Amino acid sequence: MKAQLTYYSPFINTLVPLSSWQQKLLTTSVATLLLAIAANISIPTYPVPFSLQSLAVLLVGAFLGRKLATITLLQYLFVGALGLPVFANGSGGIAALISPSAGYLYGFVVSAYIAGYAAEKGYDRRWLTGLIAFAVAHQVLFVFGVVYLAGYFQISLMDAIKMGYLPFVGVDAIKFVLATIVMLTLWRYRAKK
Repeated sequence: MKAQLTYYSPFINTLVPLSSWQQKLLTTSVATLLLAIAANISIPTYPVPFSLQSLAVLLVGAFLGRKLATITLLQYLFVGALGLPVFANGSGGIAALISPSAGYLYGFVVSAYIAGYAAEKGYDRRWLTGLIAFAVAHQVLFVFGVVYLAGYFQISLMDAIKMGYLPFVGVDAIKFVLATIVMLTLWRYRAKK
């Protein structure tokens, strides 16, 4: 006998029913805009800038669920590829998608999917499971970023970790804690209504 896994609706479904493709497109477009705003709240450091982008990725994933979050991140990469200044430091275009920090952009897609999947399992509704899920989702984007950096600069993986992971560890730990707090607060507020 196969065990039935419980599906939890992402937070967006508690606000509005997304029944048409137009509603879903509007939702992913607004989320893309929010990602662009978060990306441009940044400190320009080379080769990888500090920004609020990865926090927004976690929240988009948890808020929209894995399918809409993945579509949002692909839409985000697409409008960025078209040249709109949606990436960190107001960058955009194909050059941004092959820059030293491009691996992080690609990792965002997987990170949002994982955060969305965790939300659909209800992990974002409890402190410990939310924290673990967001930490895992956040670390995945570093795997993409660091491996890409190593290939881009033709350096060892350890050097890429020193360049593209270690400087961000403390600040980024705060991001997945914040994502957990935000989602717990939203769910608790929703439960009171």
